[in-house]
Amino acid sequence: MITRVAPASWRGALAGLVLCFPVLAWAQEVPVRFGKLDAQEAAQLLARPAPDSAAAEVICDFGQSTIKGGQDGFELRFERTARLLIRRRPGYEHATVRVVLYHDPKNGSREQIQQLKGITYNLTGKELSKDLLRTEAVFSRKLNDRLDEYAFTLPNVREGSILEFTYAIRSPFLFNLQDWQFQQAIPVRWSEYRVQIPSFYRYKEMTRSYWPFAVNTSGAAQYTTTYREKTQDSYGATNASSTDKAYQISTQALTRRWVQQDIPAFRPEPFLTTEHDYLSRVDFELERIQFDPNRDPQFVVSSWAQIEKELLEKEEFGQYLQQNSPLASAAAALRSIPDPAARAAAARQLVLQAVGYSGSASLYARATPKRVLETRQGNAAEINLLLVRLLREAGLEAQPLLLSTRNHGRIQTELPVLSQFNYVAAHVRLPGNQELVLDATDPTLPPELLPENCLNDQGRLLGSAGRWVALAPSAPNLRYTHARLTLEATGTLQGTVRQEYAGYAASEHRQPVAALRQQWQQAHPDWQIEKAEVVATDLTRPVALTLAARLPGAEATAATLYVRPTAQLGLPANPFRHPDRLYPVDMASPQRLEYMVELTLPEGYAATELPAAATLALPNEGGRFVFSVSQPTAQTLAITSRLHLAKTHYSAEEYQALRELYARALAKMAEPIVVQRQ
Repeated sequence: MITRVAPASWRGALAGLVLCFPVLAWAQEVPVRFGKLDAQEAAQLLARPAPDSAAAEVICDFGQSTIKGGQDGFELRFERTARLLIRRRPGYEHATVRVVLYHDPKNGSREQIQQLKGITYNLTGKELSKDLLRTEAVFSRKLNDRLDEYAFTLPNVREGSILEFTYAIRSPFLFNLQDWQFQQAIPVRWSEYRVQIPSFYRYKEMTRSYWPFAVNTSGAAQYTTTYREKTQDSYGATNASSTDKAYQISTQALTRRWVQQDIPAFRPEPFLTTEHDYLSRVDFELERIQFDPNRDPQFVVSSWAQIEKELLEKEEFGQYLQQNSPLASAAAALRSIPDPAARAAAARQLVLQAVGYSGSASLYARATPKRVLETRQGNAAEINLLLVRLLREAGLEAQPLLLSTRNHGRIQTELPVLSQFNYVAAHVRLPGNQELVLDATDPTLPPELLPENCLNDQGRLLGSAGRWVALAPSAPNLRYTHARLTLEATGTLQGTVRQEYAGYAASEHRQPVAALRQQWQQAHPDWQIEKAEVVATDLTRPVALTLAARLPGAEATAATLYVRPTAQLGLPANPFRHPDRLYPVDMASPQRLEYMVELTLPEGYAATELPAAATLALPNEGGRFVFSVSQPTAQTLAITSRLHLAKTHYSAEEYQALRELYARALAKMAEPIVVQRQ
């Protein structure tokens, strides 16, 4: 929660700061100056090779934030100047810049963008032309009830254009000290941010980076600003004709400077959460305000306990739990179920049968329980807060559990800020210090499994026993293939293929037989499916797709056949494509890929060469691959392959071993069995 100091409370405290120190300018050479590019420098920029053959690159991105005295208060001043180079047509999109501004819907205060200017430079021979940003190229739109977006597009952009823009943001919201992102979707040669904070404000700084800082320094400087205050008469009324009182305020200020250089473009990779968790950046939260050193500071960052108390008082959250529900009597009838876990599952089933999920992850309920049940649709908060209420009606100890979904970002537990959450689930305390986390948005999952997008480290439990709850997956993502195949002398394979999906894999495959058949056919286009059956009714059992299938071979028989049963049944691509990786691997659940193939050889043929057995293991029991081919009889082979990734988190240092395990496993499963006519 953010609180602000009322202007009246500043007046007495400010007197202690008017110390009349000499003014010391915050002077230091800036890395880029708007409009100061000449033809020689432009030619040098164009002559340098593009990093990683990028379509565009940031030459320099420079920002500064300061706090200034204003009218009856203080304000933030943020200035940004950037220079970009467009090398190829796909980079044209970077000629459009978007700026998000905050406003308070209650009092009408808003951030303002000022001094917006832009230039497009184009070098022709030795002549450097300049096209200025036009007013009609600036657009604004409302994002939500608190955010607006300003977007502008620089003119006359073509391959080889150098773009510059500069703007300032004036903000009355001291809690909204501008964050800074160093890394972008294109390479960045130089990114720099400077902040100057007077001593009476203290911000919590959160720096996150997988790249080293070329500069990361702190300093102190004398700080001077002017604060203006409207004069009032003895009745407290403001006299419009009177002159404002001006105070010169001097104190010490903290100065911070960060620089990163030669940062490659952010590269999305498999098994990441949201990119916000990995981009190099620095964020701020206003922690406290103290104008008078002889008085106690005013703490702005709330505690978790205070946030929870206020959340439970909100109409769209805590008060929603108190509203009557038409399902209350049905939930109360569940008290006859003796097993608490079974009773909780039954309460969840009540919600699943009554309400469908709209697909909107939300921390707040937007409609009443009655309205949700009438429309038979709700967002995550409406559904799961209703679930908490019904669990309580069923006689269980249930509380809301605040979550951040994987595509929303990791939670910083040391920072009590409500905006870190975007989802709510239901927590049930069971006898024997056992607990159960329930979600009623996905009917394809059994009660004990949260949606994979919710498996994001931990959640915050509300109530008197507020604490952090680990959100470890209780089931893997398992894909198991069991095939009984007969090999013909032409190389044709035919027989039955049973494809099982268990754990989290079952959820995405809990579909009608026609959809699953089509999905399998698309993944195995060379196979001919003669018959398909599906068993997927019981949530506690795997989804099982059984196929009668045929993989045609050659038209004529062959003396030597090369058979790759596991590969011919479909191997996944290696998700770890890149030779190196800067970021950790973050999977929602452990991965398991298993094959069991029983292969009958043609009459008169024998297996003359079998792949060697293999066992590979990652350090610290992080994963394992086992492969073997046995021959129970002269005419039958049994191929077994199991690839298990036992952990959900692998550090960047573990990546090479993980990638190697996967690559060697796929290569082994693709080795041929040599079958020859005798």
